[in-house]
Amino acid sequence: MEQTATMEITEQERKTFGDFNLRKELLKALDDRGFIEPTPVQVAVLGQDNLNADLIVRAKTGSGKTLAFLLPLMSDDQLDPSRPGVVVISPTRELALQISREAAWVSRGINCPCTSLVGGMDMSSQIRDLRRGVAFAIGTPGRILDHVRRGTLCMDSVHTVVLDEGDHMLDMGFRDELEGILDAASGRRRTWLFSATMPPAVRALSRKYLSDPRMISLVDEGAQHEDIIHTVYTTPKNRQMDGLVNVLLWENSSKGLVFCHTRAETIEVANRLTQERFSSCCLHGDMSQRERNHALSMFVSGRVSHLVATNVASRGLDIPEVEHVFQFGLPSDAETFIHRSGRTGRAGNEGRDILVLTMAEAYKLKGMLRNTNISLNWLPVPDSQAIRARQRARYEEK
Repeated sequence: MEQTATMEITEQERKTFGDFNLRKELLKALDDRGFIEPTPVQVAVLGQDNLNADLIVRAKTGSGKTLAFLLPLMSDDQLDPSRPGVVVISPTRELALQISREAAWVSRGINCPCTSLVGGMDMSSQIRDLRRGVAFAIGTPGRILDHVRRGTLCMDSVHTVVLDEGDHMLDMGFRDELEGILDAASGRRRTWLFSATMPPAVRALSRKYLSDPRMISLVDEGAQHEDIIHTVYTTPKNRQMDGLVNVLLWENSSKGLVFCHTRAETIEVANRLTQERFSSCCLHGDMSQRERNHALSMFVSGRVSHLVATNVASRGLDIPEVEHVFQFGLPSDAETFIHRSGRTGRAGNEGRDILVLTMAEAYKLKGMLRNTNISLNWLPVPDSQAIRARQRARYEEK
């Protein structure tokens, strides 16, 4: 039976990382990075009286859940640097590598070797890491299961499995891989499931593999993300690409994510933006790992201002200072809408979520979001005369 806890933190109850039972080396790493006050999800997990229990944690994207599981697990007295004790499973290569980078800086003062087990990267180097000894194995379902079956990842010593973005992994069809990994880790003492939503498939997995889990929920169903302003621009059906360009010019975004439905659409949109003198590149699932890493690096560093992506980037990735999310066309469902828009407005910063839709798509969006409290602003796509006037006004303000 699931036990449910909700969190409301008042000013008098504000915590610092020093209030929790964390290693001093981890506290120093946090302090060096300027992290003093934990986020609500971090308070909720770190404040558990029994961290050896199974957990289900529901929190919105950008809430700091990576540190919520890394910090207590790295403070565990039973941490053994010579053999894998913790397996962290994430839906995408980018998210797994992001978690690995976070693990590297937070653990630099302790003996806690970590390795990344993801597809599209050299298998032999991963095997060498595992043979040298690691405490944390962080990766994607397919590659982790591959190592389990090869015998290169010994699951006998694994005491903890973390399922990050559990709903997304099941959406992507990884149920068999997840079950294979969990079955192989039969001696584990705890399983932590982090999932923004709890659809039937996630509930079924938790019933099968988690024992009397404590549920921590920091998600208000259908709530408006207070740091994100949502605006819908409507455009004629045969002028959607022109509409997107006009909206980009109008919004004057210096760092924006543009979401498309398909690989072909990302390439078409990126090419058009380049023609219109926007610096942009694309990110989709058919790219090699090297190409994807390069595209992300270009965007994060500011060498390009706009990243045109499929849903491969719509969950989990924590890209700093994204001012705008542009959704080109109707999202497939409300969850996709919410997780795409969650790429902006992170860590207390205000963000803008912009949709460019036909009138028919706008009508469908209203129905899609009817059971939520999300507020939308509705505007027509600005024409060239309005854009020129706005650009002149910006120039005169400088």
